[in-house]
Amino acid sequence: MTTILVTGATGRVGRHVVDGLRAAGVTVRALVRTPDLAGFPPDVELIKGDLYDPTAVRRAAADVDAAFLLWPSFSADGAADVVTELPRRVVYLSSLSAPSGGVWGDVEELLRDKDWTFVRPGGFAVNAQTWAEQFRSGDVVRVASPEAGRSLIHERDIAAVAVLALLNDQHIGQTYNLTGPEVLTQAEQIQTIARAIGKEMRVEALTDAEARQAMLDLGADPILAESSVAYWASLVDNPEPVTTTVSELTGRPALTFAEWADEHADEFRVLSAAEVARRYVDALSTGRLDQALALLAPEVVRVAPLETGGEEIEVKGADAILENARRLNADIEYLGVGIVGPLLLDDHFAIRFTFDQLNVRTGTRSQTTKLSLCTVDAGRIIREEVFYYTPATLLISSDIE
Repeated sequence: MTTILVTGATGRVGRHVVDGLRAAGVTVRALVRTPDLAGFPPDVELIKGDLYDPTAVRRAAADVDAAFLLWPSFSADGAADVVTELPRRVVYLSSLSAPSGGVWGDVEELLRDKDWTFVRPGGFAVNAQTWAEQFRSGDVVRVASPEAGRSLIHERDIAAVAVLALLNDQHIGQTYNLTGPEVLTQAEQIQTIARAIGKEMRVEALTDAEARQAMLDLGADPILAESSVAYWASLVDNPEPVTTTVSELTGRPALTFAEWADEHADEFRVLSAAEVARRYVDALSTGRLDQALALLAPEVVRVAPLETGGEEIEVKGADAILENARRLNADIEYLGVGIVGPLLLDDHFAIRFTFDQLNVRTGTRSQTTKLSLCTVDAGRIIREEVFYYTPATLLISSDIE
């Protein structure tokens, strides 16, 4: 049985690579930093570790037949030691700009001694998600160079090509330049999303200084921010190219930006309390903790007195809530869960959980039942209050197991 290692497995492209490989019937191993947030089916083997750690990569790459590599840094520093630990066969998610140098070109050079395939996409359609908050909070999107022409590619098309390359050795030594099927200006992209969500939106141009600062605020390197602003300006008169590689390799048309916008429309609008409740329950029911966490507001507050010895201490923020859940569940294996709800009232919803669990340290099997009352504002859960129906000595669960 073929086993393939996927790095960046929980990312925008990597998750689709995992899905494609599973559909092809191969064994998938994923290197992830937080396995409890990965949200993959049980047949995906999760190896906890950081891609920047060669020891973790060696552990993850043991006895695999091939690897999908996504190098997540804007520098190739440390990549050489990681590449050494990868298997002979590697498909690397590079960039159309790799021939011009930079991190993508540097990592490609490190892979030349292996059986490589370079998948070089242009701009990702999914990067349009950076406009989502402006869509949700108003009717204006401010963007650098609104008339910049881009041939954005759907992340599913990138993954489809990567999966083909991983499954067939005929792709060894090949470089695939990938784009979407058409050029749209950034203003046209914004209007395409607006049509998908049924909302009128206006487009305003950012100055170069404002555009650079916006990228810096997102954590971008100053050099990257400067080069990105200059690149977008260049696309006004010289739009990005369009390739036919996706259709040639997959045998179907490349996905359009309009299709991407329809699929991602909910990310650009404010969800109702009913929609939040349904998605929250669906995520918990299917073990997609990452999707459940995405529905929490950044400053969400959780109150669960019995978990803190009877003191009504608020836990604030998704990270703190997740850490609290890990603490409570450290010795617990869940054998089953029953969910009733959501029960809705205005901007509130309630869920009842009944957990069948095993304490792996003591061997004790028990049940815990609790009620979570959630408050929704602006499409996110801002507060959760937890009430238990079991003695405090048996408490081991949180709302986001």
